[in-house]
Amino acid sequence: MRNPVNFLKHIINKLMTKYMQSKGYSPYFAPIVFKKRFNDLFRNKETTWKQKIWAQKRGFLSGRIAYFGLTEENFRDYLPDFDYYRLFPINGRFSHWIDDKLTMKLILHPFSQYLPEYYYHITEGEILCLMDCPIEYENEIVDIINLIRQKKHIAAKLTSGSKGVGFYKLSYEKNNYYINDKISTQSAISNLLVEWKNNKEGDYLITEYITPHQDLKNIWSKTPNALRLLVVRKKNDLPIIAYSYIRFGTIKTGVIDNSSSGGITCKVDLHSGKFSNGKILVGNLMVDCNHHPDTNILLEGQIPFWDLIKSEIINIGKYLPQLIYIGYDIAIIDDGFKIIEMNSHPGLGFEQLHNPIFNNDLTSEFFEDLLK
Repeated sequence: MRNPVNFLKHIINKLMTKYMQSKGYSPYFAPIVFKKRFNDLFRNKETTWKQKIWAQKRGFLSGRIAYFGLTEENFRDYLPDFDYYRLFPINGRFSHWIDDKLTMKLILHPFSQYLPEYYYHITEGEILCLMDCPIEYENEIVDIINLIRQKKHIAAKLTSGSKGVGFYKLSYEKNNYYINDKISTQSAISNLLVEWKNNKEGDYLITEYITPHQDLKNIWSKTPNALRLLVVRKKNDLPIIAYSYIRFGTIKTGVIDNSSSGGITCKVDLHSGKFSNGKILVGNLMVDCNHHPDTNILLEGQIPFWDLIKSEIINIGKYLPQLIYIGYDIAIIDDGFKIIEMNSHPGLGFEQLHNPIFNNDLTSEFFEDLLK
């Protein structure tokens, strides 16, 4: 017999999702926005009821008041949360080209030198060999285990995951197996692979694990330390890089470097490629972090291969002109760079902290046209 409480929740969610769609939200974002607004109003203990009403009337979640320093005088400089959610999907039907990591690999075949090697696809009860799988390996769990032993480190990620959710680093060093840098066993890794194989709600890619460039590794060595670039293309124009920052992991983040998980974010100057002005999330606030909290290394430097990265990312934008809005996550390695992920609707929290959308000549006109 159906639980009446769960049934009532289902009906309410369905009705509210339909209502949010009538306000212009996509079927994907309608339930997300409703949940965010509800949680902000009734579960957020960090802001007052007055602040919540003030923020939501202006299109923001109330945590943005402290995060951005919002006031009546400056809030119009920022792209509101709810307007940004309503714009989804900015790339329309072409979003699927990049939001699925396997499709992204295939679409970007002419730029394959800038992508990680893809070894296996684990999906719907099968293990499928991919284009970069060594010819001597077949499609069994034991082959993936042997690949880990050969490569020492491999990455496992959801084909459609983001923000580091579902990411695993699988390793073999000095006769020991590791899962996310924690000592484990061959049996535990085999069980994990079996679990992914039997999972019908998501599938996994087994790919090359990226080790960062030595200059970045000197600051923090346990994560890829991804560079984020936002590329936009206004109508009848060429793509441009609108902003950039770089992330560094910490002991708290483990094998990922996302700022929402405790990573550090540094602004990158678009002209010079120099990074500085480190920030770290403490509660709802991004606070200054000039030295890495675990290594005490100064968070300043030059992005290696900056001119090459800018040039090739623009070339990709020209190759895929249907995609007018892309967030790139790029790992810089000792001899170049690799595109880890492309996102059709990246978060704008850190970007607006330094460059509010409507105070930035590179983004204001782009978003004003979209909002029309």
